[in-house]
Amino acid sequence: MTRSEFTSRHLKWAASLVSALLIAGILLGVLIHLGDSLAWLSTALGLTAGWAVGLLLAPYESEEKRFREYAKLVSVFITGYLVSKVDRLIELWFDPEHGPILLRPLVVDRILLCITSFLLAAVWTYVARKYFSFGPGSEQPPEAK
Repeated sequence: MTRSEFTSRHLKWAASLVSALLIAGILLGVLIHLGDSLAWLSTALGLTAGWAVGLLLAPYESEEKRFREYAKLVSVFITGYLVSKVDRLIELWFDPEHGPILLRPLVVDRILLCITSFLLAAVWTYVARKYFSFGPGSEQPPEAK
């Protein structure tokens, strides 16, 4: 690749790759240190959900209409079911019988691993679909409007 072929697209992709590898390394180190199977499952859940969200955020042209429908379904689920469960989270936070469960270190570790892995997968999937293509003729995401 010559200097003239190096674009901001390549820079964004390279920076995202380096950042993703660094964050993945940190996640792996924390998971090995914890040695907790539920922490591994929390991370797997976060990665899977983040991957799905990344796909929805950067659809290819052939997927755009179908993904819009998926996004509507997900938003209905989030506003309906998940918002109705907020009271249960508050109960767990202020449970007088067992203490604040959400503040226990192991629970906090699992939640943070899930959130971090979710964000990592969502951002990396978005960047990969937006800025990276596998060869000539491969489908590209729609241009930003």
